[in-house]
Amino acid sequence: MPYKTYFDKIDAQLLKISPARDIMLLRVIAAVIPVVCFALDAFYDMPVLYWLGIPFYLICLALYLEALLKTILLMHKVSAELLIVLVMIVTLLDGEPLSGAMVAWFIGLGLYISFTIIRKNREKIEALIQDSKKTAQVLRGDQIHEIPLLEVQKQDVIIVAKGAMITVDGLISDGESSIDEAFVTGEPFPVFKQRGDAVISGTLNLTAPLKVVAEKNGNEAFIAIMTREIEAGLQQKSSLQKRADLTVQMLILGVTAYAFLLLFMTGSLHLMATALAVVCPCAWALATPTAFAANIGRLARSNILARGGEPLENMQDIKTLILDKTGTVTKAVLEVSQVIALAMPEQDLLTLCASVESRFEHPIANTIVAYANGHGVSHLLNVTQVEDLPGRGIKARIGADTVLIGSQETLQQLDIELPPLDYTGRAIWVAVNREVKGVIVIRDIIRAEMQGLVTAIHECGIETVLLATGDNEESEAKRVAEYIGADGYFYNFKPDDKTALVKKMQLQGKVAMVGDGVNDAPALAAANVGIAIGGHKNVSLAVMSADIVILGDDAKDLITILRLSRKMGGIIKQNYTWAMGFNAIGLTLATLGVLNPILAALFHHLSSVFVVVNASRLYFTGIENSPIGPLFQKMDEITCRKPMSPAEPLLINSENAAETVVEQQP
Repeated sequence: MPYKTYFDKIDAQLLKISPARDIMLLRVIAAVIPVVCFALDAFYDMPVLYWLGIPFYLICLALYLEALLKTILLMHKVSAELLIVLVMIVTLLDGEPLSGAMVAWFIGLGLYISFTIIRKNREKIEALIQDSKKTAQVLRGDQIHEIPLLEVQKQDVIIVAKGAMITVDGLISDGESSIDEAFVTGEPFPVFKQRGDAVISGTLNLTAPLKVVAEKNGNEAFIAIMTREIEAGLQQKSSLQKRADLTVQMLILGVTAYAFLLLFMTGSLHLMATALAVVCPCAWALATPTAFAANIGRLARSNILARGGEPLENMQDIKTLILDKTGTVTKAVLEVSQVIALAMPEQDLLTLCASVESRFEHPIANTIVAYANGHGVSHLLNVTQVEDLPGRGIKARIGADTVLIGSQETLQQLDIELPPLDYTGRAIWVAVNREVKGVIVIRDIIRAEMQGLVTAIHECGIETVLLATGDNEESEAKRVAEYIGADGYFYNFKPDDKTALVKKMQLQGKVAMVGDGVNDAPALAAANVGIAIGGHKNVSLAVMSADIVILGDDAKDLITILRLSRKMGGIIKQNYTWAMGFNAIGLTLATLGVLNPILAALFHHLSSVFVVVNASRLYFTGIENSPIGPLFQKMDEITCRKPMSPAEPLLINSENAAETVVEQQP
């Protein structure tokens, strides 16, 4: 495109002379110089200052004209630069360039501050994004070669060391190990895999080396496909912005047409300049970006980063909020929640289990040993033989006794009779000589601050709060859902199930998804607003797909986001109401000839100052404690929505999002 090449060359030259290599800042500086010169000339009658300001005025005009032409020729639309250019031309022809310079300076400065804050916060978010492992250890002949992941071909044999990330989708050809799938499926417990079993890229090999035969090329692996799905989801979020741009363009064209109509009817450049100066939508242009910038800055101060204003705007209309369990509602840290001793004292049961489990480095083993140590177990029994059954349990010999520690399925496969027991969590059964001696129940630790969170979420206007988890045990999902007060829960949910749930709930209104792992990434991207918790340590693709990143593990930051978003929505309404009223009054006075361009500019700036101060309340909380604070509080009462009453509990237990539609109780 010839125009693009031409404008690229101009921008390259402007960047060379722009402070901080920022063309917007250059426009602000180019406008403030003639403002100072013209103002001093007006007060002290020094024509030399007037003529000194003219070249800078023309430079500023040229900069805005270049931006306008670039928008028209490359993007095929008009922008606010059209009104700025018209104001500057008409006021110059009418002999009142001070008004034009003031308009150009104020708009330019406001937009520069707003977009600088937004850009810097986006840069902070991008800095959080860490690439997944980009190389793979490939076995070719007798040699191991480290090659880029995208160069991995189907049927390549990949060496996966103990503790390493699995980088391909494939089948295990040699070895057996426990695999941590928490980042992919949300399952907090390791899964046993052996020869012939499938593994997924992005999971972690915990206990032993593996050889994996790639079933797909590197660019077709799980992570690559997920990345493309994330990008597609992000692109679909631009429709609201397009409609907003169209509205702004219609406003700009309408104002322009009205100004020329005045010129045609009256033949007065003075009247046209006055109308343009008072109606030029500075307040309209600043109403949203200043509120967004102030809100983004306030959130950043609370270690919450937002990728622009659109997700914050969408948060105002969220009907359903979906919480991932592992790592979001819970800490993704195991604990012993219950010890059930059968046919032997509890202390003896703990001593027996700790003696066997201490021989292994495994999350469940470490949890049991730590619990036993904390409950008085100081001396371990002599274990003479031990056999690891990865993913199934442990078999050991203590004296003449054979000890088996494992899951319910493991003991049932050996025809060991299990008594009926009532527990919540994952049961680790203990048998001695084929007789069950007890059960140790393991569960994920729920964050303490999650209690009462759903009530606070309802008070922020969210109608339905749902819990989705990769856990395959309903009891665990139900336990967590009841603890936080969720309106529903879904268990055994894979990534595509979570995405399907988001899309299903979007039929009833906008949806926000809150999560922290790779398995959340497609759902985060599909949701109207994706929120990632734990951004300070999260190196997964979830951060790439999130609209808002909480730099920490405190779920109460979610309430901060919701409250500030609702407050921002009210402030934006106030700003537009104020701008509309001022423009209507100002345009009437300008049409009647009551205002001159200078008074029109001052009238206009009064509107803009109110908008900026009103939006700044989001960042500077002291404004509301000032003498004008009661005025703003009254405005908030009028424009902010009333809080939602806590919903009646509606517990939904489902394993199939595609088959489920949730309807909130009235």
